[in-house]
Amino acid sequence: MTDPRVSQRPRPMGDYVPRTFSVPSSAGRPGPTFLLLHGIGLSHREFTGLARHLSRRGRVIAFDLPGFGELARARTRPRHRMSVEEYAAIVRRALERLDVGPVVVVGHSMGAQFAVELARQSPESVSHVVLVGPVVDARKPTLTAQSVVLLRDSLLEPPATQLMVAINYVRCGIPWFLTEAVAMRDYATDRGVALVSHPVLVIRGGNDPIADARWCRSLSELAPDGRVATIPGYRHNVVHSNPSATAKAILAFVDDASRSA
Repeated sequence: MTDPRVSQRPRPMGDYVPRTFSVPSSAGRPGPTFLLLHGIGLSHREFTGLARHLSRRGRVIAFDLPGFGELARARTRPRHRMSVEEYAAIVRRALERLDVGPVVVVGHSMGAQFAVELARQSPESVSHVVLVGPVVDARKPTLTAQSVVLLRDSLLEPPATQLMVAINYVRCGIPWFLTEAVAMRDYATDRGVALVSHPVLVIRGGNDPIADARWCRSLSELAPDGRVATIPGYRHNVVHSNPSATAKAILAFVDDASRSA
């Protein structure tokens, strides 16, 4: 039975186009293409370090999605609340334009929802799914509960990560952040993962109060080939605060899953 919170088809929308950022591969041989999808309120800038590490193995593509980052200005912001399904459809169309073949999709926080939904909507576009600090924990589904753990996390992130987050949040603006927080809350990540046929890796910082160990383990168990990697001592924004360890976990997963295929 399909969960009603996981829509079967995106709603009609305007032809929104994400802002694309690409880092060419520095490897001397063909490698995977990595697609990086940012979290709520953030932008491609959270992936600066991770992109550098992953580009040693393959091409890296990151998007600023409508309403965020370079597309946070009023004239480029959507006029209605965007659902996770709509964002995934935008990503799917962008990949079709880029014609890059199946990607290793890496989503952080709300971006993990976009990654799950992309793999569900367009399985041929994806080879592997990586969810970093995935939301929203089904045991803490309210915006109040999410706000509490977000505050707990933010106060203890490294200063450089706090600054990156603050700059992006200011650019996004509170009204759009809150608008999309409702869409984030309403998407059933666990039900979406259960509908994905690809290998799935769930990564969490060992001190992440938003994506705790129990939630991440439960998501991995829903996937046909699911795994969990924990990066000790880091928090929700581990993609920014420890990009080296995050990249190492992603690459080990891709190599292992490819050998097992």
